[in-house]
Amino acid sequence: MNISLKRFYMLILVTSLFACKSEREKEHQNLQNDMQSYFKANMMDSTSTLDSFRLVKIDTINQRMLFYEQSSVLGKHLDNLIELYKLSNEELSNSVDKMRLYRMIESRDLVEIEKKDFDKQKEKGQQIHYEIDTLMSITKAIDSSAKNADTTKPVGFQAKCFYQLRRKDKSVERDTTFILLNINKDIIKRSDFLKLPYNVDFDKFR
Repeated sequence: MNISLKRFYMLILVTSLFACKSEREKEHQNLQNDMQSYFKANMMDSTSTLDSFRLVKIDTINQRMLFYEQSSVLGKHLDNLIELYKLSNEELSNSVDKMRLYRMIESRDLVEIEKKDFDKQKEKGQQIHYEIDTLMSITKAIDSSAKNADTTKPVGFQAKCFYQLRRKDKSVERDTTFILLNINKDIIKRSDFLKLPYNVDFDKFR
């Protein structure tokens, strides 16, 4: 191979590498711009000013990681339900004490009123207990599935971004935020990405 031909191939190689690098840089910049807009619209205090925003890195999320995250979120819901169940039992105990007091003072009307509150609280406690059993069963199934889940194929991505905010009082906040992307690297809400197999309606227990 003569020198001219070698130079020609080298030129093609360098041009291809430069084109690939430019394409990656362009994709990175487009993603950063999209994330910055998403951050400003959905995650940032509207009274603050965004001084800077930078995409640091993008990590792959596989199926096992997704299962573990689902289990973690449901575990937190389970903890909240257990606390609500404890409070419900305390309310039942207090209600029993009140009925005893009302019987001692021979106030049938107050006893009946308290009895209705007791029955409502008891039903509420039963509903919470059902939710606890359901969540425990689902979480156990997810943990079991996670053991044999795929760890090589991506199901999404997590972008780590650094930002600096200037607040209304002129103070500065520097921190890191994480934004989720689907398999096509489109920004997606956390709830839509997690796709929890079960959702607890906490409002009905208030």
